[in-house]
Amino acid sequence: MTNPATHFQQLRQHIRDELAAVLDFDAACITTIDPATLLSTGSFTDEPIEDIHNQLFQNEFLKRDVHQHETLAKGPVHAASLVQSGEYLSSERYQDILLPNGWSDELRAALVIQGECWGIASLYRLKDKQPFQEKEIQAVIEQTPRLAAKLRDELFKKRDTEEDAAAEQQGFLILSHDYNLLYGNETGLHWLQTFQAFEQIHDKTIMPRPFRALGAKLLYGDIEQTAASMTRLPTGLFLSLQAFRLAQAAGQEEAVIIHIKRAQTHDILPYAAKTYKLTEREMNVLDCLLKGQSTKEIASTLFISTHTVHDHVKAMLQKTNLSSRRMLVYFFSHI
Repeated sequence: MTNPATHFQQLRQHIRDELAAVLDFDAACITTIDPATLLSTGSFTDEPIEDIHNQLFQNEFLKRDVHQHETLAKGPVHAASLVQSGEYLSSERYQDILLPNGWSDELRAALVIQGECWGIASLYRLKDKQPFQEKEIQAVIEQTPRLAAKLRDELFKKRDTEEDAAAEQQGFLILSHDYNLLYGNETGLHWLQTFQAFEQIHDKTIMPRPFRALGAKLLYGDIEQTAASMTRLPTGLFLSLQAFRLAQAAGQEEAVIIHIKRAQTHDILPYAAKTYKLTEREMNVLDCLLKGQSTKEIASTLFISTHTVHDHVKAMLQKTNLSSRRMLVYFFSHI
């Protein structure tokens, strides 16, 4: 059985290795993404890139640069090389971060399937190597739907959730402008250490990616006062993370407070719907089922026939590989 502390890191590393079988690169950063907010939920980063990771974070949220995560995730083109696109001369990320640290090119690919982004793959080549070629970019593009599906399906793969007493408590962390921990309650510190273990972060002064992403969104963004994301721990537990920008007192730096709590069913359902490819009408029926409504009540609520209700329930059972309506309700009430 896979150790939960390394499970997601291994998955991200496997994606890196699968891409390495398609093309050559010298370093990579494979980041899992909350498709609702496009914020990082963790990443596997090769050591040379880890050294400039904070600079890349700041560039992503502070600058208007080329091939940013949101642009690739939402745009018609999901993968691009800085050099091949010809935009490296106008990229501060290239000129101020990558080039001075010995990198000749960066290929970014949004792992998108059915319009939803579940991850970002960033691949790098050293100065003495030729930039990524068009055929290599196309090879990556061909891989992205399959890799996105792997991330999506793994997120909601059924597994027994390990109990954690901290899940019933509210966790709080206060981070400085440069992501240093200023304060935290006992539960918040528990989750900080848990995330560090899951990401295999041995330097306890380094903030895990999900927390850094929330901090960067607020501290290096424009005017946002709050940011949120949801992540699933390898133990099976879903956590909701919400960050708030703290008002700046005279002579003090800006700071962010992060609220960590167990995600509720209504927080998780939209993600589960994407994973199991539930239609909008099926989600409406599921919502009624979770409220305890009978078939007749659902038909009345949604202005459809009881026969149509049965058809939607049958379709959801097939998509989730469950055998009964009772199991369907139980499953979506306990994910």
